[in-house]
Amino acid sequence: MAEVLSPFDGVDFETADLILKLQLEDVEDLLTSSKGKQRDGELDDPQFALSLLESNLECVRSIISDRQMTQSIATAIRTDGTIIANTIREEEAACGDHTLAHRLNGTDVTSEVQLEQNALNEKILSKLAGLYMFADSGVDILGGDHEPGDCTSTAESSGQASKRPQSSEFTCDACHERKRYFDGMEATCGHGYCKGCLQVLFDLSTKDESLFPPRCCRTPIDLEEAQIFLTKELKDRFDKAKVEFSSPDRTYCSRESCSAFIPGEQVSGDTATCPDCGTETCVMCKGGSHDGDCPDDTALHQTLAAAEENGWQRCYSCRRLIELDVGCNHMTCRCGAQFCYVCGVPWKGCACDQ
Repeated sequence: MAEVLSPFDGVDFETADLILKLQLEDVEDLLTSSKGKQRDGELDDPQFALSLLESNLECVRSIISDRQMTQSIATAIRTDGTIIANTIREEEAACGDHTLAHRLNGTDVTSEVQLEQNALNEKILSKLAGLYMFADSGVDILGGDHEPGDCTSTAESSGQASKRPQSSEFTCDACHERKRYFDGMEATCGHGYCKGCLQVLFDLSTKDESLFPPRCCRTPIDLEEAQIFLTKELKDRFDKAKVEFSSPDRTYCSRESCSAFIPGEQVSGDTATCPDCGTETCVMCKGGSHDGDCPDDTALHQTLAAAEENGWQRCYSCRRLIELDVGCNHMTCRCGAQFCYVCGVPWKGCACDQ
């Protein structure tokens, strides 16, 4: 990308965008004037070259626009971060003065505002800035001698990059390669992991429960800090694995070619519907969904045996157990079904005493 932007060394974003806009207009004029000299849908060599040039100019314009937005966001992060940090310190001082005044007066403190410490994670903000933008004075954009708002607004060329001071580095304890500080993190135990190795650790943890959550020296790796190095797809798989591995009684799709985990929100009664293929699975026997009582539901069969001993009846519609204490044999279930308490068939559908 540096080679693509090298013609714009020392040119501010607005001027570079204007140059590209004028060039695109010239290309469009040339394309328009050359139309009609060949059959529809066909391009001669000059038109094809102009089309490629137009595509490249649009690509460069998009890159410059993205770079401008990225540097603008980084500047806002640094500026707002400083303001918020100062505000928090002022609030903490005010709360402390308020509490001290009450104690000196011998009065009870009715309420003390508790402010969360380290509300701004400077380490993460610094790495985000280093990952997504450059500054002429170094990569550690949130630290050092920088002042808020001093981010440059010019695109960085390969020549400028070679002159830019190198950031501090660390050795990844997994792959033993040297990496820039913003391209990895340090675990609680002090071992460092680069972005690639972190992604491998989290990927393996989603496939092997014994590796979940990712750990170093038997201590879980901080997800809050590691998530900036994970892709959205990997983060989604990690979240799904967390739900799966934390479920005490798991149900997997009964379709052998699928076998996907079925989360709790996909379970209705004794039937679980696979979110991937739609296959219905019995949550009791873990086999395919079936009508009637599950033969593997031991607790249900024990309850039904007790019901038979005590003469309880079961609703033919919703399968609830009902006990008649007083009254006639005409039963009306909560589901609305009416049946005979003696034989259990729908009301007036039997020869029992009414």
